[in-house]
Amino acid sequence: MKKILVAGATGKQGSATVYELLQNGFEVFALTRNPLSPEAEQLKEAGAQLVKGDLEEVEILRETLSKVDGLYLVLPGVWVSNVETDEAEAALGIQTLKLAEEQNIQFVLYSLVMASDKQDSFRPKFKFTIEKYLLESQLKGAVIRPASFMENLILPSFGLGEGKFINPLPEKTAISWVATKDIGTFARIIFQNYTDFNGKIIDFGGELLTPKQVLKLLEDKLNQKIEFIQVPVEMLYQQSETFAKLVEMIAQEGYDPVNYELIASWMPKLTSFDEWLDSEGIDKIKELQSAAN
Repeated sequence: MKKILVAGATGKQGSATVYELLQNGFEVFALTRNPLSPEAEQLKEAGAQLVKGDLEEVEILRETLSKVDGLYLVLPGVWVSNVETDEAEAALGIQTLKLAEEQNIQFVLYSLVMASDKQDSFRPKFKFTIEKYLLESQLKGAVIRPASFMENLILPSFGLGEGKFINPLPEKTAISWVATKDIGTFARIIFQNYTDFNGKIIDFGGELLTPKQVLKLLEDKLNQKIEFIQVPVEMLYQQSETFAKLVEMIAQEGYDPVNYELIASWMPKLTSFDEWLDSEGIDKIKELQSAAN
């Protein structure tokens, strides 16, 4: 297990995985739509072999899969989801796994989202469909379901650049958070020990924090007040029915408990929210604020 194709290589968790694999002796093929982007150029400088294309380009994918031992599969992000986008994502993921079967890939690590199985009731064809296909196929593989990315707070939709914290999640529900660099580290560990992880499903996340607890951390670190704006679920329904149903599901059922003992047995130290803010988060938020001013 020395040659890995990373899909979504210039994304947050994809790039974190590429760097971790390169730093630990793997040969990495990085799939990217734009090999001239700054993110792709940085991957190339680090030692990755850039592959121009995406998962929809079957012949490029087939050729690249014939050169590698393993596949790190993450599907392109969809910010406003609906039935059509869910079905398209499921079809693309299964098509990719069929190509991996065809090319006798030794191991597939599929990264999706926490509680994907609980969404099956209102998203019958979605990420969980791909997960089930992988685990029921002849492929050897594992599933990692990351928690909410700490880096997502930098997205414009959270409003931190304007001194606001726009929160679409249940206000009183503690959510697990994770730094994307930790996802990359754990992905590398899985590829290094792939026989031990075959068939496993891992909910991967760190400490549990409510939105108001995240807000307090941000205010303390920035030494400024931030306006908290709770997005009503009715407004979420206007933007995306599937996302609104997800928020309702989290509020009513919550997430399943993370198996911290399993994670710690392979990776004893995860990045805390406090550490992430000190190392990069606060600087990036301040950059957003400067740009807004």
